[in-house]
Amino acid sequence: MMGRAIKIILIAAISAVIGIPGPAWAEIKATYLYNLSNFTGVVSTSSAKVSIDPITKEVYVISGGLVRIFNASGMEIYSFGEDLIGVLIDAALDEQGNIYILQYSYEENRTIVTLCNYRGEPIREIKITNVPPRFEGYRPNRIIYMNGILYLASESAMTVMTTDANGVFKAGADFFSLMDIKEMVTRTGDKKEASRENLGIAGFFVDHEGNMLFTSPITAMAYVVSPDLKVQSFGKKGSAPGKFAVPRGMARDRAGNYLVSDILRSVVMVFDKDFEFLMEFGYRGFGPGGLIGPTEMAVDDDSKLYVSQLRERGVSVFELTNEDQPAASSN
Repeated sequence: MMGRAIKIILIAAISAVIGIPGPAWAEIKATYLYNLSNFTGVVSTSSAKVSIDPITKEVYVISGGLVRIFNASGMEIYSFGEDLIGVLIDAALDEQGNIYILQYSYEENRTIVTLCNYRGEPIREIKITNVPPRFEGYRPNRIIYMNGILYLASESAMTVMTTDANGVFKAGADFFSLMDIKEMVTRTGDKKEASRENLGIAGFFVDHEGNMLFTSPITAMAYVVSPDLKVQSFGKKGSAPGKFAVPRGMARDRAGNYLVSDILRSVVMVFDKDFEFLMEFGYRGFGPGGLIGPTEMAVDDDSKLYVSQLRERGVSVFELTNEDQPAASSN
């Protein structure tokens, strides 16, 4: 990162001397805004999942058997979930404000996807059809809606299944088989540790281009899997800025930057589209802007970043800004 910054400064300086405009560049800033709250104070949740309505900008927080809905200013306005027939796992929003609820029924021993209206009232069950044998009995723990596609991911099994909005099976992917096994063995130092059973993935996220993002906390890696299943990975182990101790959540903003939370270092790191480290923010603490074990993340189209945390810390909200720096020129 230091070498990259020095290179930019040198180019700008040389350009100024010879009178040629230098390249403009962007500085990333993260400003802490608030924690999601209600009229009694900060809403306490731990490792909650977060989904954002793309139209209303309302924020849906899934935790403790409830879906809590917050307005664009971060105040709770509604909640539901007490009457669900199964155990609430996750929720996703489509462009019309409908809610896809993912739950597990122990009584029926199956995963259920229910389409609900904006108030959480059931409309119908989305039955998953045309499922191949290898996905029979599938138990996902994440559901994401993006561009008319439902992504049902099992982070423990390191797999994902996609369907259309009506539940018709489209495709499936095994992330474990796509990873570089030799690199994972090197990272863990043990072939047994680098097995599917011991690894798992975390922070599953889908960006607007249909790329699937996730982290591998054990190997300290972040992954980007394209719709045609091409895999890119990045990350270096360590405790210095830009290094991964235990990466957890992952997201991508509208500017194309990748965001990775580190549950041990209690920071969020920002990388550009080429996986170059740009900056990080947060610190281990309870003060404004502090983070306690950041886990899941979500970012809206206005570059508001929602960071879920451990220890009933709730969800912290940050504003990300890309400030273009003026190109160097002669006077």
